[in-house]
Amino acid sequence: MVNLDTLTQFKDSQYARHLIFKSSHVEILLVCWRPGQKSPVHGHGNADGLMIILQGEMTNTTFTKNGQKITTVWQSGAIGHTPVGDRHEVINNANTDAVSLHIYAPPLKRDLQGADMGYNNAVELKEVNLPEQVFQYFLGLSAKQSSKDAIDPVL
Repeated sequence: MVNLDTLTQFKDSQYARHLIFKSSHVEILLVCWRPGQKSPVHGHGNADGLMIILQGEMTNTTFTKNGQKITTVWQSGAIGHTPVGDRHEVINNANTDAVSLHIYAPPLKRDLQGADMGYNNAVELKEVNLPEQVFQYFLGLSAKQSSKDAIDPVL
């Protein structure tokens, strides 16, 4: 089991990405955000992306492949989804630190990100226990395969 508290480490210069687990099928990261820190606008290549807000709140702006721009504030406990083909930007607009768990399937390809998206740790853990709601979300995504263009930003 992974103790996320040991990976909750912030950087003042930019948000910090900590690798929890990576295999040929999935990549799991813990990301720590100081107030005002944001990602560049980016896509995930051929990967579906889930973002679970563990602490604080995050503002996500999605730029869909059909030209829509959708901005959502995700509170602690929210699960956001960035489907294949969409691009998005994430920012901590709050006055407090935020922590989010990111799951990508398949893992991200670094050359598609357009920015340095390297990890801030060298540890690759071999076992992780995820909340039941994460598995339920993935099961729900499997059932929605025929409607991949639909946006379901928060459950």
